[in-house]
Amino acid sequence: MRALHQIVVRAAEIRNGAPVFAGSDVPVRWLLEHLDRGKDVEGFLAAHPEVRRDVALEALALGLEALLADVPLEKAPSQASLLPRVDAVGVIVNAEELSVGQVVGKRVRCPACRMLVFRSWPEGWDAHAAMRCRGLAGKDAEARKGDFKKRYGHLFRG
Repeated sequence: MRALHQIVVRAAEIRNGAPVFAGSDVPVRWLLEHLDRGKDVEGFLAAHPEVRRDVALEALALGLEALLADVPLEKAPSQASLLPRVDAVGVIVNAEELSVGQVVGKRVRCPACRMLVFRSWPEGWDAHAAMRCRGLAGKDAEARKGDFKKRYGHLFRG
């Protein structure tokens, strides 16, 4: 890849100092605006034949490299609890934070709707998810069960 000054030039006497493609007076911003309107690079190059194709593509690549260098590392989700939390009658209320071994066979509040208490997890989850769970948005029973399994699959064995 060429050096930045071979791709983008900025001089006070050209477009009042706006960055332009090397070898032209076409502002780089125009390409960004063109792409932002949903148009393609080829259309931009056809409208601005003074911009060389390789220069435009290298400018985009440089921009992506700069963007990637500035993307912050996302923090990992914090583990709210490593242990089950239970309410006054012994029902696990934080199942979504736990592993399968911590909930199987136990009394668990539904992690989706937080209304139903399963007497022995995961018995009855499918009927609840298919018909009654208010924490799911699927239109039919299979979609609702699929959504439940997708969100809480870590609470089921194999």
